[in-house]
Amino acid sequence: MKRLDFFKEMGGSLFQTVKSVYEPFIQGDLEKIELVTDRSLGISWIPLMSDTEMLPVLELKFIAGRPVIVAMKDSNMQAWNGICPVCSYIITVSTLYSTVKCLNCQKEYNFKTNNGDLQLKSLPVRKRDQAYQIGVVKGDFHA
Repeated sequence: MKRLDFFKEMGGSLFQTVKSVYEPFIQGDLEKIELVTDRSLGISWIPLMSDTEMLPVLELKFIAGRPVIVAMKDSNMQAWNGICPVCSYIITVSTLYSTVKCLNCQKEYNFKTNNGDLQLKSLPVRKRDQAYQIGVVKGDFHA
């Protein structure tokens, strides 16, 4: 083996060793940073559903007593506040037409065509431990 090849192999091997030693520490630090960020932003993560649970295309769920509109597009879970931002009434969901509508102010949104005059507030969703969780910030929901 040539000297240059030997030093290349030693450098690569040393890098892999250092990486394997420090990787758990870095992973732990990333989890700590995520926890601190959630706390500083005031985000609480509430279980939404199991990842094996079947979900229609569009559904209204009550999470911790709050209405949440949940939609599954391909393998992407999305969630929105289920209270009308204009008049604070609970939004009605039509799974047949994939629409949501406020029966008080008559504003609506169609998820198939992605248009409408109802501006929904998106909520953060993450997948942890074989379950979807929804991020709720104090003050996001109002009565």
